[in-house]
Amino acid sequence: MKNSTLILLKAQFLNQSGVNTFRYENDKNKKNKMVIFAFAMTITVIMMVVYCFMMAYGLGSIGLSGIIPGYAFTITSLIVMLFTIFKASGTLFAFKDYDMLMSLPVKTTTVITSRFLLMYEMNVLFCILVMLPMGTAYGMFAHPQILFYVLWVISIFVTPLVPMTIAAALGAIISAISSKFKHTNMINIILSFVVTIGFMGASMSAGTMSGGQINIKQLASLGTMLTHKMNQIYPLVSIFEKGVCQYNIIAFISFLVISVIWYFVFVKVVSIKYKAINTGLTSHQTKSNYKLKSSKVTSTFRALHRKEIKRFFSSYLYVLNVGMGAVLLLALSITCFIFGIDKLQRLMGIPNIKGIMTNFAPFVMSGMLAMTCTTSVSLSLEGKNLWILLSAPIEAATIYRSKMAVNITLLLPVSLLSSILMKLCLKPSIMSTVWMFITPLAYVGLTSVWGIYINLKFPNFEWESEVTVIKQSIASLFGILGGMLFGFIPMVILLILPGIDRNLIMGVITLLVIGITSILYIKVCGTKLPK
Repeated sequence: MKNSTLILLKAQFLNQSGVNTFRYENDKNKKNKMVIFAFAMTITVIMMVVYCFMMAYGLGSIGLSGIIPGYAFTITSLIVMLFTIFKASGTLFAFKDYDMLMSLPVKTTTVITSRFLLMYEMNVLFCILVMLPMGTAYGMFAHPQILFYVLWVISIFVTPLVPMTIAAALGAIISAISSKFKHTNMINIILSFVVTIGFMGASMSAGTMSGGQINIKQLASLGTMLTHKMNQIYPLVSIFEKGVCQYNIIAFISFLVISVIWYFVFVKVVSIKYKAINTGLTSHQTKSNYKLKSSKVTSTFRALHRKEIKRFFSSYLYVLNVGMGAVLLLALSITCFIFGIDKLQRLMGIPNIKGIMTNFAPFVMSGMLAMTCTTSVSLSLEGKNLWILLSAPIEAATIYRSKMAVNITLLLPVSLLSSILMKLCLKPSIMSTVWMFITPLAYVGLTSVWGIYINLKFPNFEWESEVTVIKQSIASLFGILGGMLFGFIPMVILLILPGIDRNLIMGVITLLVIGITSILYIKVCGTKLPK
């Protein structure tokens, strides 16, 4: 049993990580792409470690070092939970080689364990990147005993278990419900979005501070309040803090036992309905009353556009990982519209929040829209079917335009609706309203062209699982990071140039975005399809 689990885990890891490509591939271009991807991931890891350390160091410098361990544990658990919800379908359920694995002489629990451990490996790495630097910062201020560091390192490897099993259980429930419907994949996507947004909303609500500005003299009570809020979000925090920070060995053992038992119960329960859930997710209903009618003739572009739209919504993993930015923006805009600016100011305790939101809203909206970049992986997802496009009498530019049009089709209504809702909430001036509409639309165009440009530079057609393209490719990484930077850099410019007219900065940045989009568009349309 143990050997079977390890063999399956090793095979899955080598398949998705690209290690075999680097070790055995003779094509230097492919190896170079792997090196570039590793370099990009290294930069991302360094940025994440520095950010986590500085965040914990900031808490310690204002006298709140006591909440750092609980805070690190809470945010790590929450983010692990959110990311696991996205991974559950495609990694644990409805994965490509399901039929092959289930035909092997291994138990269902062995398959579940190997798939779960694959997610666990990635989440442990994430826990190390968050908790290790934050624990280091805590040690600089609190000067704990050596035992703290021992318990802290052990807890890093245990922390993911409970949030992962909760998220995977939610994923199992969502998958079980959606498998009962005709349009299984669409129901699965909708339920996942609802659960994710509802979970994030509940977490934010539990963590909301009230009572206006915090005085420095109230830092002690603030620490107590934040600890209480973290316990509201995740009750296991109190046991963790007692065990690690107060050196309560009984509490720490309780934390370990709860986490491990929770995992074993999950595996046993899911194994009962595992085959039924996967059968429902991977099977398709067909109608027997088909009647031949007259066929509709359409243009090449519209046919390709329709094909791309269907491809996008046919993949649960594609929609959830690429489309989350747009969904979160829409949820944020609706929340702001419902609450209103006055109530938001009272809830968040930030004075003059209207002016801050008015200044940064166009770029926050643009950054979130830019994170939804379907084109960064759409070409690679053609995979082994690329020969169909290569052999068809279709210009490469038409294919690229159809893929860019899909991204625009998804983002354009979200951009306009979010701009309308934010305008009604903030009631900005005429020029601010103009930028609130024009700037996000400019970023929609940039994102659509940028994605296909990056995918042409770093294509990957030799994949076995779409997880490799959507979550682990260079193009996917640059698509997401590019979107974040596109929105982040202008906000930094606004902060470091407070004396310059804001409308002038908005106009220059928007024109610059339009100019870059035009240049990239010309380059993309003049590029042949890769072979």
